[in-house]
Amino acid sequence: MTYLGFRVKKEEFLKKSVAANRIILRLCAIFVLIIECVNMMRVLFLSGAGLGTLNNRIYFGFYLLYFIFGTLFLMLDVCFKLSEKTRNLVYMATGSAFLLWHTLFNVYDIYRSDAVGNFTIITAVVAFSSLFIMRPVYAMSNLAANYLIFVFFLQSRFSSGEVINFTITILLCAVIYFVRYRHFCIEVSQENRLNDVQYQLSETRRSLQLSVEQYELIREMGSSVMFEWDINKDIIRFSKEWTKWFDTSEEIVHLEKYIKNSDKLSDEIKEVLFRCMQNIRNDAGFQKQELFLPMKTGKNGWFELHAVAQTDAQGKPVYGLGMLSDITERNEKLHRLERDIRRDLSTGVFNKAEIERYGEQKLKELRKGEMLAALILDMDDFKDINDHYGHPAGDYVLKNVADIMFEKAPMGARVGRIGGDEFLVLLATDNVWVLYNYGKELVEEVSKIKWQGKDIGVSCSIGFSAANEKTNYQELYRNADDALYHAKQSGKRQILNYNAGAGRPPEETDTAVRQKN
Repeated sequence: MTYLGFRVKKEEFLKKSVAANRIILRLCAIFVLIIECVNMMRVLFLSGAGLGTLNNRIYFGFYLLYFIFGTLFLMLDVCFKLSEKTRNLVYMATGSAFLLWHTLFNVYDIYRSDAVGNFTIITAVVAFSSLFIMRPVYAMSNLAANYLIFVFFLQSRFSSGEVINFTITILLCAVIYFVRYRHFCIEVSQENRLNDVQYQLSETRRSLQLSVEQYELIREMGSSVMFEWDINKDIIRFSKEWTKWFDTSEEIVHLEKYIKNSDKLSDEIKEVLFRCMQNIRNDAGFQKQELFLPMKTGKNGWFELHAVAQTDAQGKPVYGLGMLSDITERNEKLHRLERDIRRDLSTGVFNKAEIERYGEQKLKELRKGEMLAALILDMDDFKDINDHYGHPAGDYVLKNVADIMFEKAPMGARVGRIGGDEFLVLLATDNVWVLYNYGKELVEEVSKIKWQGKDIGVSCSIGFSAANEKTNYQELYRNADDALYHAKQSGKRQILNYNAGAGRPPEETDTAVRQKN
């Protein structure tokens, strides 16, 4: 049968997809058991109310259901002998249940806390799209169903911008899935092609020497570089496409010595090549490696190496046959897609999940004398702008605020959008007042934003806090949010500092800046 233009045997696809999904799902199930144990203990012993409140019982039910599901999956997968077809059905059902649980959990979490910007479902959707190997109909049905469930139950809480953002994110996940799926089909197709070549050569070449006609036939099977490595003589010969990318001859004598003495190859690449050569000598089967190689243009490019051993009549490996394919463009495309997933598509800054991940990680990596400063910016009376001038005006204001924050941010700062009209800036520094003064500047610059040449009363309030490595991210965020709350309560259009042990502002005389007691 044909998948995305590649001829792949149905049994081969099933076999390889089951093998790939087995590793992923078992690791995920073990991770779920650990995390849900922690979550259930947290509800029972750390929440203060235990199971005494309806909210805690619902959360506990979610965690317990996930824990039971993970346990049942591991028991079924490990303890029972299942056919590949049955095991594949189990894996597909598990993937669907994984995604549905996260959708329903996120729906309830948003209803309970009104945290509309906190789309933790995106993590589950990205994992589902990029990790599982599955048929397109199954993948698209799951993405569409969970998208409709999520939007249907929460449409009353979404702004049009957030619905568009979530829709684009789902579409990006679909693109990631098809890139991953196509790569898998290419991998299976290339492996089958190499195995077919190996079989044909074994049948037609008793002397183990490729004729010119046979060599050209193999080379023309694709645009990749084909190669033949004589194991005993340690000589490798490449097809003529080799010189298109690399500034060496099509034949290299004493290959192992050449690799060892090369000053263009990194130690890591040398280790990978030597390991691949040893596997061919041991007839370890199909080899596939990604290599970052220097090209004759002076730049480095990503290449995918596929190789198999050619044996003699006694089963001893005597040749290594394979191909080298340029995958630089594919890797760059994947990198762009991964970057887009981390961004808020309306404003271009980091989204909530990414900026929070950065904050949690950065607190653990602070150097001696450094602190992590946090600044939360919230627009004043933003709903009035949307009501009086329309959502296009509101979207315009938010984009301009994000642009100002990004352009004027101190070096090393990270800017993210954490809600509808709320932004967060983080900076690891030994002088936290650099970020504090940046916040003061933002208060002034944001107030200058006009819509169609008209002053529409744009302003913002900011809460500021700083913490060292002994403070967790949640406390840092809570302190800055508390300062923001007092800034709103005491007149808006100002920045207030939460004293977190970082000292006092250097400009106490500024009446627009007050220190929270």
